[in-house]
Amino acid sequence: MCDKEKLIGELRSRLSSVGRLENEEDFFISTENLCRFLKARDWDIDIAEKALKATIEYRRTVKPLEVDCQWCHDIPGYHSIRQVGFDELGRPVIYSSFIQTTARKITVEDSIRHVTYLIENAKVTMRPGVTTWVFIIDCTGLRLPLCNPRLGYGVTQIMSNHYPERLGMVICLNHSPVFQGVWRAIKAFLHPNTVAKMLLIRSRSKVQQTFSKYFSPELTQWLLEEIRLNKQKPFPVSQKTFWNKPAKNGDHDPRGCASYVANFIEPYSEKSLILIPGFHKPHPTILDSIRGVLDSDKEASLDSSELESNSPLPADEEDTLLYSDDELSNVADITIDEEFQIPKDSIPIRS
Repeated sequence: MCDKEKLIGELRSRLSSVGRLENEEDFFISTENLCRFLKARDWDIDIAEKALKATIEYRRTVKPLEVDCQWCHDIPGYHSIRQVGFDELGRPVIYSSFIQTTARKITVEDSIRHVTYLIENAKVTMRPGVTTWVFIIDCTGLRLPLCNPRLGYGVTQIMSNHYPERLGMVICLNHSPVFQGVWRAIKAFLHPNTVAKMLLIRSRSKVQQTFSKYFSPELTQWLLEEIRLNKQKPFPVSQKTFWNKPAKNGDHDPRGCASYVANFIEPYSEKSLILIPGFHKPHPTILDSIRGVLDSDKEASLDSSELESNSPLPADEEDTLLYSDDELSNVADITIDEEFQIPKDSIPIRS
């Protein structure tokens, strides 16, 4: 037996007296979870034990399996981030475009709530052996009230503490000087392993190349069309209300690629709109749209006029894929108001 297997066995033994979690009886005895916590803590069993016990208490108290995003039920599309398919390795692909977000200002509290709902439901779709997920962040329409260092730090801290080694990759597109300022502030607090998972892409050809490398032709085509439509002016109503089924068959479906919609959205329509325990739930507003419980007055009153799309990529944009903040090193630092800054007493976040 190798040293790592011994550590996994010892950690399991140390947790034998801890009370089981409701509906998650194998959470802290599964080899996968034990390995993730040990790996994230550089195989230091004492630190891993402390971290895993903290997560057990977190799950016992917060009950993330029951978490919902009330903000997205109250205001359709309050958060735009949603699962839209899978990569070639079977990892859930989670997409967000700020131009589609109907909130005027997002807080750490509502962000954590929504992301918790999102990733817990993404886990339901993961086949055996798949342990991570992929995020695609389209910065079109980004403003500091929607994405800032304080938000990023708060969400990343929860992910690091309670979902270690779950992040497979983040692909960031159409990033602007605003995002660059946010990224620089957050990056200083991140573990190098986490920073290495971040791909910043500004070249059209590199977007195509990267998508083709990691995603199926179906998802690649969906993403390219979604990104194209989200940069259109005026902003299409069908994209603004991304939670609704397309008006015509064959039109682009902003809810996700065809296979994801068929397997994880349409089944609700086929089962008399009953929420199935243990079954993947899509974005809360998508679910409300399927169930016919959207507030039509609130939906009709939505106005995206304050959300401005980024300028199209210049034709002479450098055709390179960049992995750090060097690609915008010639841009002056932006001023970030104190309310959006990472608290001064914050500590570095582990991988």
